[in-house]
Amino acid sequence: MPVRKYYCDYCDKQFQDTPGDRKRHAQGIQHQQAKARWYDSFKQQIPPIPNQPLCFHFVNTGFCRYGHSCKYLHPILNNNIQQQAPIMNTPSPGNVVGVSLGNLPPSLQLPPEGGYPHLPFLDWG
Repeated sequence: MPVRKYYCDYCDKQFQDTPGDRKRHAQGIQHQQAKARWYDSFKQQIPPIPNQPLCFHFVNTGFCRYGHSCKYLHPILNNNIQQQAPIMNTPSPGNVVGVSLGNLPPSLQLPPEGGYPHLPFLDWG
């Protein structure tokens, strides 16, 4: 009997499909980081909170395992001065969460102003 394989979309990895292997993979730090990065790519950027505390781990190591979802501030070093990263990504009415009306698939685009053209009737019988 062939061994079934499981493919993880987050990690782009394939492994043997057993409950133990799936659990081990799902609890792994690489999978959790890849999953967090994938979900973070859909978050809207919000401006930082004034007087937000600095991320102790990021300041000491330059890395935070929570990435953009960290509740603490990750400073950017510019000329040896720590500053907050300016976030100027305000969504416009036609641009929601990185998707604009121009790059939607045809099935999700708005209908044309005058409506769709009438197609000739074809009898398929």
